[in-house]
Amino acid sequence: MYMKINCWFNRNRLRSHLRRCFCALAIAGASLTLPGAEASGPEPASGGFFPCFNFAGPPRQVGENLIIRFNVTGTGTGTLTGSFDGTEMDVVHPDGSITLEGRLVFTGSVGTRTGTLLVTYNGIGNINTGHENLRGVGRQGTLGLAGLHTEITLEGNVGAPSPGCAISGAGTYTGQILFAP
Repeated sequence: MYMKINCWFNRNRLRSHLRRCFCALAIAGASLTLPGAEASGPEPASGGFFPCFNFAGPPRQVGENLIIRFNVTGTGTGTLTGSFDGTEMDVVHPDGSITLEGRLVFTGSVGTRTGTLLVTYNGIGNINTGHENLRGVGRQGTLGLAGLHTEITLEGNVGAPSPGCAISGAGTYTGQILFAP
């Protein structure tokens, strides 16, 4: 009997603790909406990007799929103006479709703020057309980009080699940015 009562009291203490935590979080969140708080609403983002892909190793056959790893560098214009450096893994399927994911560090500016931003992305493409559609998320900024969160949609084409690039490309992005405190 003592164990059941003790368990019941502990459950009530846990609920009480969770209520206090929830109330504290609600108050803190509400304070961010008050005038003078540093956070503002999401703002539109748009621009262009120009990637350069070089093989990070030889392509590898896995079953019917071909796995290709790239080192990616390039530049961005528009809302996100600067350069980027990272890696990408493409899975090329027998029908020519591609699923891909990547991770890069953007170094540059958003308006008057400068710093770095970690950007992860994933999407689909087609090896026959060179067209790709991606979704990107930016977070973990430093310096002036600390607190920056981005969600962007990228669309572009990859094609022929260019000086220093096994494959080059160009595209556009649209989405939103938010500077949180």
